[in-house]
Amino acid sequence: MTHLKDQLHDLQDTASEAQGRLGRRMAAGAARGALKAQAALAATVAQQQKDLKRLEAQVERLGHERSRGGGFPWGLVLLAGGAYALYRSNPSFRDRVQGLLRQVNPGVEGNLARAGDAAKDAVSDVMRGDDPRASLRDAGGELRRAGEKAADQGGNRLRDLKHQAQDGAQDLKRDAQRAADDVRDDLRRQ
Repeated sequence: MTHLKDQLHDLQDTASEAQGRLGRRMAAGAARGALKAQAALAATVAQQQKDLKRLEAQVERLGHERSRGGGFPWGLVLLAGGAYALYRSNPSFRDRVQGLLRQVNPGVEGNLARAGDAAKDAVSDVMRGDDPRASLRDAGGELRRAGEKAADQGGNRLRDLKHQAQDGAQDLKRDAQRAADDVRDDLRRQ
């Protein structure tokens, strides 16, 4: 029996030593993992510090550039003044600007001007011997859009007139009712 006790005791000692070795190995592995994580974190923090310094330098440089310029866009003011002087003094420049404004104009007049330009392009295409279908399609589209806008404007005006007529009828009805009430009151008093 002592022999079994000795073997059991040896087995317990061996298990205890194995557990100790395993615990030390696990602790060492965990420490290595923690050191790796800490090193990665330190590298990330160092990179972020570099990025922050770079951004601070850019912000400082932009601040110097803005303060140097005075903050007011004098160049833009001078450019606008020069363009206005050119517009006032040069008729061909004025015509070009007005032509561009007609092309940009979203109203019926703009559509009609663009339709006219497309029709001229179609005539030029025919004169050159090219196919005028694309230009004619553009002209037709512009005329259609002009018609739609004109119809919308007419519909809006018609709606406004209808509302005005309804308001006028309501006013007339109120006035007639007041007059009838006044006449009734006068008849009662007599």
